[in-house]
Parts: sequence; C-alpha cells; structure tokens
Amino acid sequence: MTLVTSLVAVIMLYLLPGRQEAALERSVLDELSGLSLAYSISVRSALEQEDLAALAELNEQVASDPRSPIIAILNEEDDTQSIFAFFPADEGVVSVDDIYSDKFLSAERRFSSDIFEGTVVVLFKRETLETRLDSLNQPLYIAFGFICLLQIIFARQLSARVLIPIIEAAALADRLGERRYSDRLVKTSREDEIGQLASSLRRLKTNLRVQERENRRLFLSLEDTVEERTQELREALKAKDAFTASVSHELRTPLHSIIASLDLMSERIDARSQDRNYLNIAQRASQALLVLINELLDFQRWEHEQITLVTEPTDLHQFLREIQTTTDILFDDSAIKFSALIDETSEYHVSMDAQRVGQILLNLLGNARKFTRQGEVVLEVSLLSQTPFDAEFLFVVEDTGIGIAPEDLSQIGEPYFQAAHGLNRKFSGTGLGLSIVKQLLETMGSRLNVSSAVGKGTVFDFTLKFSKLPAVDAPLTLSNAPEQIDDEVKSKSIFLFFMLKTARPISSLCRP
Repeated sequence: MTLVTSLVAVIMLYLLPGRQEAALERSVLDELSGLSLAYSISVRSALEQEDLAALAELNEQVASDPRSPIIAILNEEDDTQSIFAFFPADEGVVSVDDIYSDKFLSAERRFSSDIFEGTVVVLFKRETLETRLDSLNQPLYIAFGFICLLQIIFARQLSARVLIPIIEAAALADRLGERRYSDRLVKTSREDEIGQLASSLRRLKTNLRVQERENRRLFLSLEDTVEERTQELREALKAKDAFTASVSHELRTPLHSIIASLDLMSERIDARSQDRNYLNIAQRASQALLVLINELLDFQRWEHEQITLVTEPTDLHQFLREIQTTTDILFDDSAIKFSALIDETSEYHVSMDAQRVGQILLNLLGNARKFTRQGEVVLEVSLLSQTPFDAEFLFVVEDTGIGIAPEDLSQIGEPYFQAAHGLNRKFSGTGLGLSIVKQLLETMGSRLNVSSAVGKGTVFDFTLKFSKLPAVDAPLTLSNAPEQIDDEVKSKSIFLFFMLKTARPISSLCRP
C-alpha cells in the first residue's frame, strides 16, 4: 500500500504537473503564433492606409481579448529595433529587452509596408500562465489528498479487521506448536474467513489440550509398563546367565573326561590301525566342542564384567616358538605354507599376559587357516621401538585367503559376524573369535587393524607394548603356566582351540 501511495504521489505531484505545464506552454505558443500572423496583417494594412483609427481599434480589440495578449510593433531601421507601439497601452513594456525577456512567451511575425518594415510580436505573460496552471493543478492536489485520506481509512480498516487478527492467529498457532495452551484468542462474532480461522484455532487449541492430557496419561502408563518389562527382562537375563553358566559347567566336566579318555586310548592304539583314524576324528570333534564352549563363556562373562589381565615374566621368543609349533599342526595336512618371522624377539624377557596374547594370536592364525585354500599364512613379529624399560612390538598375521569385501570391513569384530552370506554354514565357528580379539586388544590399550582385498587375502595387525625384565627371571611359557590359570589357556587347550579353526569338514577326516 505504501508503494502504491508513493507511485500515485510521484505521478500526481511531479509527472503530471510538469507535463501539463509543457502542454499548456505549447498550446499558448500555438495561439500566439496564430495571433502574430493575424495582427501583422492588420498592422500592415493600417500602416499602408495610414489609418490611425484602425490601430485604435486594434488596441481595443487586444484589451478586450480574454486571453490577455500583448502586441508590440517593432520598427527596424539600420539593423536596430525600436518600439513603434504596443497594445494595450497600459502594459509596462519599456524596451525591446523586456519583450524578449523570460517574463513573456512570445511569437513574432515580420511585415513590410510603405512606411517601414518591422515585426509584430505577440506576448503572453508567464505569470498569467503559471496562474492558469495552478488553477488546473488545484483539482489534482485535492484529488490526491482525497485519495490519501481514503487510503489511510482503508489501511486502518484493513489492519484492524484483517492484518491484526491474522497476526494474532499466527502467533497463537506458533504457541500451540510449542505446547503453550494458556494463551487465549479473543472471541469475535465475525462470520467471514477471519472469524472462521479464529474459530478453527480455538477448536484446535481445545483438541490439543485434550490430546496432551491423553498423551501424558498414556506416557505414564507406558513408563510403568516399560519398567515392568525391564524388570522382567533383567530377571530373564539373570536366569539365562545362570542357566548358561550351569549348562556350560555341566558340558565341560564330562567333555574333559571324554578328552582325557580319548588321549589315554590314543596311547594304546597302534598308529597304523584303522581305529586310530576314528579316534583322531573323535578327538578333534571333542576339542572343537570344548573351544566353542570356552568362546561362548568368555564372551558372556566379558559382557558383564571387565577383562582382568594377569601378567607374568615370559620369554617372548620362546612363547612365540610354542605358538609356531602349535600352529604348524594345522598346516601338516594341507598344501598351505605357514611361516613365522619372529627372530627380532630373541632375548626379550617381558612381563605380559601370555594366556590372552596367545588367545589373540591363535584366533587370528586360526581364522587365516580357515579362510585360506592355497598360498601361505605368515606370522611376523617385529620390534617397533624400545626404551630401557619397555619394548613395543608389531604383530602381523597375513594370509592369501578369500579376503573381505570393503562393505564388510566396518563390521569386523562384531559378535557372531562372518563377512559373507552363508559363511557360517560353509565354515565352522561361532563368529566370536575376532570379537574376543578386539575386546582383549582394547583392554591391552591397542586396536586391531584390518586391510583386505577380495580374492587376494587379508592382513591383521596390532601393536603391544611390554615391560622389559632381566634375563635371569624364569620365563613363563604356555607349557609351564601355573596351575591357577584356567584350563583353556594351557598348551593342550590352545591346541584344541586350533582344531576348531581348521576348514576341513569332519567327514574329510574319515578318509584313510
């Protein structure tokens, strides 16, 4: 509205008066040009007839003309002009310069007579033109003022009846969106669109308040239900844990007896006997079952309690040699080459948890064997840095197996995950091995790094920092671990753990 008013003001106050003045001036000049022609003919006729009465009549005619023109007759002699006469006689034209000044609009016409040659100049006062222009513009100004008054009245009505109610309604809608239901919208008796909008907002406010109360009631009820279900779930988890622990204990006890019995039987059966082959199958199957139970128990226990590390003096090189010896058994019946590059660990006596480090390495090596059909598996341990008090080593397990797809790398280490559809059916295992490795390394302040290419192989690496000990300390290896360490960490259990990782199905072991 302000823009429209401003546009109207520019048109009425600037453009129209200016154009009107120019048009009026052109009209006056046209009239003066016609008058100059007529009066020049009359003046020449009067001068040739030497009829002074005609000039007097011309004076009366000019004086009675409502357009109020001024007629000046100029005499031109020797290239100079002088005033011969002017009409009406009472006009204060005193010189030729006055005639051609800015006070007048003028039109002239030359004439020639027997008496003299001259010019008839018809003049019109600019002051009179401006007066006439003001009389023409006055209605425009009055109309503009009237329009402005109407716009003010219209703007006030529009603001009071449309804009303010809409702004109030929008503000109320915003407050309703913020769940502020205490504000009120003034009730009106209007039946137009604004009144319908206000009524709709009031109904919406009422419905929202009712819905808010209902939601609060449902939320409180849901909280009670969730608390009940949570308590039931806690009790169910406790019962599950108790059941798992009890069943696992009941499974491991007879399984140890089975394994011990099979070991005793294997010492009495001839190595060339067919029964020896069946006995080996039974040993491997029982050992695989024991490792499955141990993995599940470790994973379940670490979900509820923190992993505790038990560090003991260890000859690192001897420890890795025993890992190598244990792993060699896996590759005896396959074309896969296994190499252990551990020379840099010679003469390092360190304090470490041999049980957990062995568990990490055997898990990674077992996975490498399980997912490799040809090529080689390499264990490399190299010294990264050392101080007089500690040494940091890089452990790398590299294989030429099936590899891991890029989209599956981020899930490595998740419980029960194996990086391909159907791998749990094609390959044995629970999918907990790498999850256990990841948890153990995090407890030791390290992390498992993985790089892989499908069809080319996988590389796992991690770093561990150990405190250095004097060489005179009795080394602790897997073969002389103290009695208080759990069964599954002794050399026999580590061997059993690797039986799980073999990729050969049990049926293949039945072939002589």
